[in-house]
Amino acid sequence: MDATVDKTHQDWNALFSVISQTHKIQTHWDYFVWLQNSVAEFIPHNLMLAVWGDFNQQEDCQLHYDAASNVEGIGTRVITAQSKKTDNIILNLHQRWVANHRRFFVIDHFNKTSMGREIAGLFPGLALASNALLVHGVIDTRSETECLYLFFYQADHIEAKPHLINLIIPHVDHALRKITLLTQIEKTDRPVLSTGIYGLSDREIEVVSWIKAGKTNQEIGMILNISQNTVKSHLKRIFQKLNVGRRAQAVALLLNPDFPSGDFTST
Repeated sequence: MDATVDKTHQDWNALFSVISQTHKIQTHWDYFVWLQNSVAEFIPHNLMLAVWGDFNQQEDCQLHYDAASNVEGIGTRVITAQSKKTDNIILNLHQRWVANHRRFFVIDHFNKTSMGREIAGLFPGLALASNALLVHGVIDTRSETECLYLFFYQADHIEAKPHLINLIIPHVDHALRKITLLTQIEKTDRPVLSTGIYGLSDREIEVVSWIKAGKTNQEIGMILNISQNTVKSHLKRIFQKLNVGRRAQAVALLLNPDFPSGDFTST
């Protein structure tokens, strides 16, 4: 068999495998793992940023953000906090996507462009992970909205195969629509605890809250945009302050109805 034909068959088989995994996605952590371990085979990236809303409103466009990031310190909450400044960059990229007949495009050496430098100025932690950028989008004709997908990558170039990219992006969009977004999780599921209990810091209180909610170290890291090693370091200090030796003991203490509770303030 011709090598080119064989490689094409491999691509299609790999693509089918990636797409078939979407039915298993139930949480934002599942979504993140799928993007990093499977979608990244076709679109290599360190951060996938989804942005949706009414891109036609130049003022008060109220764009919404969701980030799936392996860059420590860069995530949905951090990006949303800078949305007023970030919106202008996103609107610019959306205009380029529309001008390109809504086909995907790649900006190699993105970090050397004016937009890239502006992004790095807003999010210094992203500077080394935004050397290349792939942009594509999906139109929702029912709600008359669009969703833009931005894939930031640490290498200077993203090799993209149009026939594969165009097939996989609708499934990325479908998977995102299935899950509860991190911003929604923080509003609805976050337990409330007093920030002064046991001498815990604000960040330790955040970790404690998610432990009480039954989240794993991986999920806590994903929600707070910190590495698993950082989560473990926080847990070690928390255990010392709570005077417990194991996670199970900490959970038992946290679930005790006599455990202090109050207003929760995130950092």
